[in-house]
Amino acid sequence: MYTWMKTLGWINFTLLVINTSLFLTRWFYRTFNKRLERFPWKGFKKLMVVLAAVHPWTGSILLFTALYHGYLATGGFVLYSGSLVFIGVFAQFIVYLLGKYVSAMKKKWRPIHKGLMIATWALFLFHIFAPYSIWIPIL
Repeated sequence: MYTWMKTLGWINFTLLVINTSLFLTRWFYRTFNKRLERFPWKGFKKLMVVLAAVHPWTGSILLFTALYHGYLATGGFVLYSGSLVFIGVFAQFIVYLLGKYVSAMKKKWRPIHKGLMIATWALFLFHIFAPYSIWIPIL
């Protein structure tokens, strides 16, 4: 069980990196396109298209695998540092849904989504370095 929990942790980390890569590649492309007449690597645009296509799927998978990983790690439902990371990922998902289906959020959701990404990474680092510093049983 411990090995499966650790494996899920690495899968979650990989999914988080893939999801963050979409923002980083778009930022990198925009930054260097302003300085160069033509971007030197033509495959970079294809990479952004692929990342944009898989981003909703990897985000959804991350929600479920993170929840299961936390359940295996704690043996139940406990508020601990990993729960905070899950809340960050869940908040990003909620903001995405609001941006997609609520007209007032159509143009406002992306900066919030990016800000939550930074918060999620901060919570992830907190989880890695102090995993059981918070421990509040819920069920």
